[in-house]
Amino acid sequence: MNIRDVDLNLLVMLDALLREKSVTRAARAMDITQPAMSNALKRLRKLLGDPILVRTAQGMQPTARAEQLHRPVRNALSQMEAALAPNRAFEPATAERLFTVLITDYAASVLMPHIVGVLEREAPHIALNILSAGTDAIDQVERGEADFLINEFGRLPANFHQQRLWTDRLACLIRADHPALLADGGRLTLETFVAQRHVLITQTGVGLSHIDEVLADLGLSRQISVLTRHYQLPRELVAQSDMIVALPARIARYQARHLGLAVHEPPLTLPAFEIGIAWGALDHHDIAHRWLRERIIRIARETIT
Repeated sequence: MNIRDVDLNLLVMLDALLREKSVTRAARAMDITQPAMSNALKRLRKLLGDPILVRTAQGMQPTARAEQLHRPVRNALSQMEAALAPNRAFEPATAERLFTVLITDYAASVLMPHIVGVLEREAPHIALNILSAGTDAIDQVERGEADFLINEFGRLPANFHQQRLWTDRLACLIRADHPALLADGGRLTLETFVAQRHVLITQTGVGLSHIDEVLADLGLSRQISVLTRHYQLPRELVAQSDMIVALPARIARYQARHLGLAVHEPPLTLPAFEIGIAWGALDHHDIAHRWLRERIIRIARETIT
């Protein structure tokens, strides 16, 4: 496909269709007739060799190819608008942009309610595409497929930028009436800890956690019965069994309010860990990107203590 053969107006139509997920609403947003928008969709399908929108039980939904195109198209249009009006300041209240955030469900549950609340008030036309951070998250940001990565980081590529958002520690979630706790006077001892079956939360599905490394240094090990990438599932498992799960203290305290669970300090010396936000060089100077990341950083530091 040669870009010279593409009617660039179709990209504007594509953005509206993917944002509205409806031919009728997209036509209304673009102030054109529905037949004109239907004709644009027909041309886009022919151009891209893809249905773009398909009818489902939940209404019209974008195809995987369309989802892949949405962020690059929206951001390209935003950059063209900024280039054509270089002296225009960024206006959050009127800006339209789709940002893709790669994040664990722990960090999302702690942070995103605050972010969404602020965006609703300050930037109602900015949309977030919140996706699970997998093992290729850094590559996704580097390729321009995502705007931000919010997670606990190891080593990042040299061309990445990052800022700390908050610090947390691990805590143990266990049934308040767990028989081993009752036998030990309500304390979680190291002997009790290693004697129980455990749920391991892992982002990769394999490997050791910090806890297992510390236990190995002490010549000890634990029995891991369930591995999961999710932070919500373990509380249900722990509530219905004698298993223990170690998870970030902020989410442990929240989950302990339900299902008769208790939070205990791990009977081990474990380091605190930091959750940060990282972004690539491609977006570092983008004015809208800078505004959102600065808001995220400030909100995290002001509300997550």
